[in-house]
Amino acid sequence: MPTSKPKVLIIENSIDVTGALKSVARTAFDLSAFYEFVFIIPTGSKARAWIEGKRFSNVYELPMRELSRSIVSLVKYFPYLFVNAFQLRRIVKQENVMLIHVNDIYNMLPLALRILGSKTPYICHVRFLPDRFPKLLFGFWLKLHLKCAERLVAVSESVRAQLPPHEKIVVIHNELPVEERYERTLKKEDTYSKTFLYLSNFMNGKGQNFAIDAFSRVHGQLPGWKLRLVGGDMGLAKNMKFREYLKELAVSLGVSHKLEWSDFTEDVEREYKLADIVLNFSESESFSITCLEALFFGRPLIVTDCGGPAEIVNHQITGLLIPNRDVQAMAQNMLALALDAQMREMLSRNGADTVRKKFNLENTSLRLKAVYDTALAI
Repeated sequence: MPTSKPKVLIIENSIDVTGALKSVARTAFDLSAFYEFVFIIPTGSKARAWIEGKRFSNVYELPMRELSRSIVSLVKYFPYLFVNAFQLRRIVKQENVMLIHVNDIYNMLPLALRILGSKTPYICHVRFLPDRFPKLLFGFWLKLHLKCAERLVAVSESVRAQLPPHEKIVVIHNELPVEERYERTLKKEDTYSKTFLYLSNFMNGKGQNFAIDAFSRVHGQLPGWKLRLVGGDMGLAKNMKFREYLKELAVSLGVSHKLEWSDFTEDVEREYKLADIVLNFSESESFSITCLEALFFGRPLIVTDCGGPAEIVNHQITGLLIPNRDVQAMAQNMLALALDAQMREMLSRNGADTVRKKFNLENTSLRLKAVYDTALAI
């Protein structure tokens, strides 16, 4: 008689669709033949509809709080943490969860669950570069997870390099998109216009300001080109303010008439394939789902050397890797690539071929399956 699949509970902090959520959902999709997945997300998260659209219907919501430096945050965080831990204990028992996968190191729910006496094993992803957090705070999280988790999974060698040597830490890169629906290049309504695409949520540090500045320096030499910025603000006031700042910047630099703005879209493949060149000028990336997607969907890519992207892009072979925060280098490379169709074609072809080999199922999701199975003692 066949046995049921082990249940894995994924705890995800996203209040909207993020690269971290997309990655863990792709892993769950890849491994759905082996495990049944349950998701926990913050109450009211816009990510719920996206998760359910990926055929994961077992989704719970908890009123999660993020820990920050403010006194109010500290006062609210720990009461919510333990209220959520009691709810998590109930869900684990109700769903017969055998393994918990917490999708980033700053989430302390599985640690609180341990205090309540739970023996359910868990693994912890490290999806951000440690130097983005206050050193003492990150050290506190790391020490606790190294003590209690079965494994810590770093998304890149860049992340691993900022962690101490430890037998529990493994590096497993993010996985490829699970499907491809369109032809490599889609027909545009405006055949004259060529597009630089910037696909990222509007957050300070993600580099859209650099892209607008760089575009303003070369747009006069590229009369048929436009810059398209696609992303959400995650419902956060600081991100809304940053987006308004970007629009004001475009006006001040005289390029607002050559910019297009769009909210988050689920159909990112279509955005990539309507673009001619993809840009990512982030100041810090632990990996970069955007870079991986751009290459997978056959788009030439210009990206800053800001951490993880250097593990995805081979300079002048699969993309262009340029110095971080160097707007002049950004502008020069945008101009050169826009004027060189042959180079764009070569980067597109090489990028698509390379990532399909380097980040295939065996090197990503199936390696995580081995971590799951070890934690489950299968």
